[in-house]
Amino acid sequence: MMPRWKLQKKLKTLLFISSLLLGTTLTFKVTAAEEITFYYGSFAQTVDVESLKIFAENGTVNPDLRTIFNIVKPNEVVKNKFQQALVTPIDINASLLSRLLNTDEGDRILSELSTLIEMQGGTSGKSVLRGSMIQAAASDDGFTILNFLQTLPRNMQINVRETLRWAQQASFLVKATENLVKTTENLALKVSDSQPITDFSQLANLGETGSVSFVRDRWNLTDNERKRRFYVEVYRPQLSASEEIPVIVFSHGLGERPETYQKMGELLASHGFLVVMPQHPGSDTEYKKDLAEGFTRNIFSLNEFINRPLDLSYTLDELEKRNETEFDGQLNLEKVGAFGHSFGGYTALAVAGATLDLQHLQKDCDSSASRFNQAILLQCRALKLQQPIPKLKDERISAVLVYNPVNASIFGPEGLANVKVPVFVGAGTYDLTTPFVFEQVRSFPWLVNAPESYLLIQQGDSHVPLAKLGAGSYFTATSLLKLTLPHDQLRHYYAAPSIVAFAQVYLADQENYRVYLHPSYITYLSEQEEFKAFLITEESAPSLVESFQQQVEGFRNL
Repeated sequence: MMPRWKLQKKLKTLLFISSLLLGTTLTFKVTAAEEITFYYGSFAQTVDVESLKIFAENGTVNPDLRTIFNIVKPNEVVKNKFQQALVTPIDINASLLSRLLNTDEGDRILSELSTLIEMQGGTSGKSVLRGSMIQAAASDDGFTILNFLQTLPRNMQINVRETLRWAQQASFLVKATENLVKTTENLALKVSDSQPITDFSQLANLGETGSVSFVRDRWNLTDNERKRRFYVEVYRPQLSASEEIPVIVFSHGLGERPETYQKMGELLASHGFLVVMPQHPGSDTEYKKDLAEGFTRNIFSLNEFINRPLDLSYTLDELEKRNETEFDGQLNLEKVGAFGHSFGGYTALAVAGATLDLQHLQKDCDSSASRFNQAILLQCRALKLQQPIPKLKDERISAVLVYNPVNASIFGPEGLANVKVPVFVGAGTYDLTTPFVFEQVRSFPWLVNAPESYLLIQQGDSHVPLAKLGAGSYFTATSLLKLTLPHDQLRHYYAAPSIVAFAQVYLADQENYRVYLHPSYITYLSEQEEFKAFLITEESAPSLVESFQQQVEGFRNL
């Protein structure tokens, strides 16, 4: 009998070859178009692809394209953006794009796009769109809108009315984001102005390395019940035998690994916390690599919604076993912090008691607004989970800190109301992956049973630093979107003091650190910065709800 590892290798090779054949079939299935039909209600206009190419090259508007512009009436700024967008390449490999578009998330994106680009007669052309996108990515110039349009077959048409509606909704959401940031700023400043003046310059900078030495270790764990093997990065502070050690368990984001958050682990350990960061095998860097190489057909394993929280609990069980033998009983495992980023934010909230509300999730997945929320692509997969969903709450969790969490749709108001421990939520105004208008500002007021809660909004902060996403993303942000980016250290400058202070207050019972969690302290940090941050607490939640509802009504009226 063939050894298991050889069988797996053989299956992976076959999968890889199959995916390439699939990609090749899709790539060369369609015939390049010479013209594209745009329609608006009963009006239809055919535009030569050559006219679009000429416009992209030098801005010349041929008569056929001018007819479209006369209907849409774009100003010069919009024209310039359209001209740039036509030929701006998106750096993606054709084979990888083929695999991504065949995932559940990719299929959802294609479904949305098929409302804009249809086959003549108004029927969906998802499979044709998939093939055209892959063919465009395989071209010498890479994927551009112009290349994509050139690959569409003649019987495809663009719904101008729906496209304009999308653009109008997107513009409204940008304005709604600005309005909600302003609301948060006003609420934070109102609280700050009502407090006694404090000389914050005399406070220690919690963003700097603390005085406690620490060691870093790695454990390899096996949960036989779930047949799951994973490693854990451990940051262990070196405290005297008489000192109790507070514990934090941290969950990494989708497609990442524990080492991504090394600086956070080191910072917290240097301030006296034991930090354990388990790997999540079904949604980590290796799983992402398997997708890129064609060895899996999903962005993450569906069971990660269940396995991730259980990974945190199993890691705490391991600490329970090792506490007496390796830590001399110093670990406080009755009052543990659950921290996480992105998908790890979901994980931390789930292990703290938040419950999945699939009825609420289904409603959001069916909403037209969800097309602008990348996080919904991840969350909607939970609708395929086998029922009943097991209990994920761990009673040892006594505080939660999450940054850019995926949470609003999958938990909803009822699910988040089950979190009954203090919660700190961080969000960024440039986050396109988990947009704060959908994920954090919306859900923060739902933490009605958290005894204390905090929401930190950082201007210019993204899901991950934009400068680290590659030249294409950086160009899109700075040139097409005209975004000015904050300096690299600003995220740490605002977030680190809050993270350390939250841990000190709610896990180590150090009340003297509470001053760092006051809105006025964040206002102080922002004084000399172009990109500012604003902190509000549960007391401001009702006003935030009122402002959010105004934005919702505005969106519905479009």
